[in-house]
Amino acid sequence: MKEKMAMKPSQRKYQIVIVITLGVYLYYLVYRFRYTINPDSFVLSIGFFYAEVHGFIALFFYFFQIWKITERKASLPTSGLTVDVYIPTYNEDIFVLKKTALGCINIKYPHKTYILDDGNRPELAKRAAEWGCGYIARKERMHAKAGNLNNAFQLTQGEFVAIFDADFVPQTDFLDKTLGYFRDQKVAFVQTPHNYYNIDSFQFRINKKKEKSWNEQDIFYRLMMPGRDYWNSTFFAGTAAVLRKKALEDIGGFATGTITEDLQTSILLYAHGWKGVYHNEVLSNGLAAKDFKNYHIQLLRWAEGNIGLFFRNNPFVVRGLTIPQKICFFAVIFGWLIGFPKLIYFVMPSVMILTGGYPIGSFDFPFIWRYVMFLAVIIGGFKFASRGYGKIRYAESYVMMNFFILIKAAFKNIFRMKSIFKVTGKSGRESIGVLNVVPQLLMCFLCLAGITWGGLKWYYGISSDFIGIGVAIFWSIVNGFLALSTIELVTRPYQKRRDFRFLGAVPVQYSIDEDLGTIHGVGVTKDINEYGIALVAFSPLPVDKKITLSLHLNQRILHCKADVLYVTPANGIRDTTFVYGIKFDGLSEEEKSIIIQYCFTTTLPRFLHKFSKRPSFVSKMFFKYYNQERFRKHVRRRVDLPLIVRNNGNPSFIAVTNDISMSGLSFISHVPFELGEILKIEVFTPFGTLVADGEIRRTKDIASGQSYFIGVKFTQFYENLKSDFTNQHGTSRRMAKEIISAYEDLTG
Repeated sequence: MKEKMAMKPSQRKYQIVIVITLGVYLYYLVYRFRYTINPDSFVLSIGFFYAEVHGFIALFFYFFQIWKITERKASLPTSGLTVDVYIPTYNEDIFVLKKTALGCINIKYPHKTYILDDGNRPELAKRAAEWGCGYIARKERMHAKAGNLNNAFQLTQGEFVAIFDADFVPQTDFLDKTLGYFRDQKVAFVQTPHNYYNIDSFQFRINKKKEKSWNEQDIFYRLMMPGRDYWNSTFFAGTAAVLRKKALEDIGGFATGTITEDLQTSILLYAHGWKGVYHNEVLSNGLAAKDFKNYHIQLLRWAEGNIGLFFRNNPFVVRGLTIPQKICFFAVIFGWLIGFPKLIYFVMPSVMILTGGYPIGSFDFPFIWRYVMFLAVIIGGFKFASRGYGKIRYAESYVMMNFFILIKAAFKNIFRMKSIFKVTGKSGRESIGVLNVVPQLLMCFLCLAGITWGGLKWYYGISSDFIGIGVAIFWSIVNGFLALSTIELVTRPYQKRRDFRFLGAVPVQYSIDEDLGTIHGVGVTKDINEYGIALVAFSPLPVDKKITLSLHLNQRILHCKADVLYVTPANGIRDTTFVYGIKFDGLSEEEKSIIIQYCFTTTLPRFLHKFSKRPSFVSKMFFKYYNQERFRKHVRRRVDLPLIVRNNGNPSFIAVTNDISMSGLSFISHVPFELGEILKIEVFTPFGTLVADGEIRRTKDIASGQSYFIGVKFTQFYENLKSDFTNQHGTSRRMAKEIISAYEDLTG
């Protein structure tokens, strides 16, 4: 443990930036209080100063939590431990529960899986038996989820309890990666990050071209929680965690009388001398709320429960907590109060213009240069210390989306209004009405009024304060843009499928019978689930006809019939490449389960590896410079092409390229290879088959022994007389050159 907690030089640079950032913020606040409070608009001035002070305290708490990020690696678990896996549910759809049940049953470490049904549904009891799960129900629903867990707690005998919400699907190695921490007899629980697989939710920002993704909760689960781990103040977050039964018995079970039983339970465990551990690796994936209404139901529950800690179990008065633990848990409470200062920031510019009252005594040069310095340091310091997770524009957009709900939660606690546990709907998208975005619409109207009146003041000479009004108009434009973008985000058209399609390239062989014979080919998927795929193919296929597919799902090949529903040309390759919408026909429940398991254990981890990289600023600048064509002999192009891989007489298999150039390619394999091995590779392209030998130059395990990144350097190209393209243009080497120059983004 001491070695793990040792200071690393890479951590010191972040801490230096944190100290400088807080120092500049404090200097700015002292200057503001001494020289710029406006007695002529005292209420506005003090209100605005409160918002800035609140920001300093919030930033201090944030920096305190990320002061040092722990990097844990669990040892292998002891054999023979008894583990019960709980799936608490109330009214979630059975098709959602099936995915979670399959994931839990297929966890490799020996365990028992139980569905805890507070809905007491006979149909679910029958399905649980079919899936191989135990089924526990109760007639009374006292204390909601906490009561459900405590009821099962009395009826099962495992030494440890793993908990997954009804929509959270674990990886097969979940227990292998977490049980090892319990060698320390004082560890009460191990929490892992929450991650969501339906990236079409408005809580995500996805850039497919740059292979970047951002999730609203990444900064908390991937940065703040491992930072809290350093202070022994990470907490059980309700799902994707393992708990020691003895520790729960010590505190009388899961905390009741609250709608955030997870956080309350964590505080009680720490107060009784237990430890918590955070394993910062995505080992399960859940469903994010699909619509604005259910998202706010979930957010209101979290906000009410967390703010309620101040009144029911205030960490500053709980005995047994260390000073850092008290600070970290109070930071949780304080973080949910951001709605009040943000409301001030959002309305103040327009209020300034409309009322003529200024929160700043004078917009003179001494204030302006200090304010500019303050903004630059705070923004730069926050982004640097956040290690690639801090996206200010996105974060401000979500604050605009949520400020009203956070204020509502605070008032419900202040006036001691009763909180009700409501389950977040995950089965479908509910329509968004005007009432759902009233706060944002009012903000748009207020900003528009301020901008208009400020312009009229200038035009008619009502005010000569060009600097003050100009600053206010600028911030009104920014706030109005945030409000408009929020409305657009939550009301934009949503995909009509009930089940999310996983983005991923799976090799597919296909055949279809035509009057002139049978068409055979090889393609790749753009997306996949148990109901269908989007297939990228290099030959035209008839629509509204049956097609025979062979899906290469790692070691397993799944043969099935399907219907071709529609076709669209691929981006920029209209004559040679097509994208087909395909619906599976007649799949059995077992075959659907195979696809579900493949999506969660292979497709999703590969997507996370591809889209979750967080390079440093220096690294990004270096690679951006290095990857320019004029500095590299052969530029790698991101392109998904099916290929057959053979080596030393071993069974061949079909994979998909990750990128390709004249010098080599990379692909993701389900079997490992050794450096230096020679492979014979056939790459299927819109023009024919590229055949070459290649030497393995790089290997990397990217998904717990199920997916390997393989980098290959071409050593020899072969003639391919079967290719019409080769007959016209020469060797496979020439074909490779044409592919690289013409197909930078084959699958769009």
